[in-house]
Amino acid sequence: MTLRASPAGPLTYAASGVDTDAAAVGLASLLAWVGPTMAFREGIGEALVPNGFFANVLRMSDRLSLAISTDGVGSKSAVAQMIGSYEGIGWDCVAVNVNDVVCTGAEPVALVDYISLQQPHADLLGALGKGLHDGAERARVAIVGGELSQHPDTLRGPREGYAFDISGTCVGVLDGLEPITGSQVSPGDVVIALPSNGVHANGLTLARRALLRERRTADTILDECGRSIGEELLRPTHIYVPEVVEVLRAGVAVKGLAHISGDGLLNLLRLDAEVGYRFDALPLVSPIFSVIQREGGIDAPEMYQVFNMGVGFCLVVAPADVDATLAAARIGGSEGVAAGVVVEGPRRVELPGPGLIGESGRFRPAG
Repeated sequence: MTLRASPAGPLTYAASGVDTDAAAVGLASLLAWVGPTMAFREGIGEALVPNGFFANVLRMSDRLSLAISTDGVGSKSAVAQMIGSYEGIGWDCVAVNVNDVVCTGAEPVALVDYISLQQPHADLLGALGKGLHDGAERARVAIVGGELSQHPDTLRGPREGYAFDISGTCVGVLDGLEPITGSQVSPGDVVIALPSNGVHANGLTLARRALLRERRTADTILDECGRSIGEELLRPTHIYVPEVVEVLRAGVAVKGLAHISGDGLLNLLRLDAEVGYRFDALPLVSPIFSVIQREGGIDAPEMYQVFNMGVGFCLVVAPADVDATLAAARIGGSEGVAAGVVVEGPRRVELPGPGLIGESGRFRPAG
């Protein structure tokens, strides 16, 4: 079945219920109190990376540092409830955390999970556990603890009794190495893009609003994707740890690492360098994103703001290291592409193909 919607008007993330501008204001209020706590530790436990990076790194000794990050899967769990498929959500919980920790150059080693649920159904928890196991196996991390919390009065979802949320916290180690923050990135460096395998775990609220309209259900087949809406949206987030570890073990002097999640390629601007990033050879946009854009009448700036648009992870390396990086990433499981180049500032992302400029947290038409 080919979807043919007649949207009342262009959808936006804010209109679908996720207001990133309001979130930024709220986050500033939170950080006004939380940010100063970084000064509470000196020596052991001292933070080596500013707040706002993919993960922070804490000094443990003169040689050893600990990377740490926490994240959840967002409203992807609602899609899982619609079709009764939960394994991929467990995998996603591992993926969103290990992909952030490895951005510091640390090797992820352990994870703890937190699951809040309406009722403790064995089929739900068993499937989540299988997904957590399989994701941990690919990332080579140990799941060393967690918490299960029942909330029968406050959690609600598409399937009665099966509402749940899952998040995790991951730690990694840097042994004798400084964290990779992007401070060494300079004009002329090359951005290697590793492909995503779908929506991953960001923008699901907007994707659901775009696709699940009129009489469509999660079982509606998307001809362009060859699977149902539910199956496509639940494709597990790719875990990039093997690729990055292979690149680092190959001796490549990686200058920057970026997990491309919410905010898309704007995540590169988290790197600690006053430069721009120009992409002249982006991978082809996955079919699911074209369908979401068409069915929601969503404009290009909003699509590139919310979704990964086919790029799941980026590595920034010197031109002489491009071939070695691509070869090592291939061993790890991804066919990367030299997609962009670092240019003189200002800090922004240039996308000549779709004609967009990204800066100050937003994409806009170029020119």
